[in-house]
Amino acid sequence: MYVKAEPTTDVNRNTEWFTYPGVWTTYMLIVFMSWLLVLSIFGCSPGMAWTIVHFCHFAVTYHFFHWKKGTPFADDQGIYNGLTWWEQIENGKQLTRNRKFLTVVPVVLYLIASHTTDYQNPMLFFNTLAVFVLVVAKFPNMHKGNTCRAREGPSISLMASLNAISSVTATENAVSI
Repeated sequence: MYVKAEPTTDVNRNTEWFTYPGVWTTYMLIVFMSWLLVLSIFGCSPGMAWTIVHFCHFAVTYHFFHWKKGTPFADDQGIYNGLTWWEQIENGKQLTRNRKFLTVVPVVLYLIASHTTDYQNPMLFFNTLAVFVLVVAKFPNMHKGNTCRAREGPSISLMASLNAISSVTATENAVSI
C-alpha cells in the first residue's frame, strides 16, 4: 500500500536531494504555484501565463542543470568541478526514473503552453524552440558522461589489473628462460 523508497546510493550532496520521496510532487507544486503567481501578478491570459512559466522553467533549468558546473560543497575535493548537475545526477546513469521525469516536465509544460495559446504564432514558435533546446541538452551526446569520476574507477582498476597480469606474465617468462 505504501511506496517503498530505496535508500540513496548517491554520495554527491549536490544531487542526492533529488532522490528523496516527495521531490517530484514538490517540483510540480512549485511549477503550478509559479503559474498562479504569474497569472495573478501580470493579469494575463492563462495561456500567456503558462508560456511565461515555460520560459522561466527553461531558463532556470538550462542554467542550473546544463550550464553551471561543479558543486557548492567543498568536501567533494573537486571531483565534480567539470560536470554539470545533469551529468552528476545518479552518477551519470541514463534513463533513470528521475531523468525521465526531468525530461517529461518541459514537454508537458510545452504541451500545456501551446494548447492554452491555441497554437498561435509567435508563442508556438518560442515554446517549441525552448522545449527543443532543453530536451536536446538532456541527450547523452550533449555532455561529458564518460568523464564522470565515479565511472572511471572500475576502468582504471581494470587497466591496473591488466598491467599487473602482464607484468606477472613477463616475470614468469623471464624466470623460465
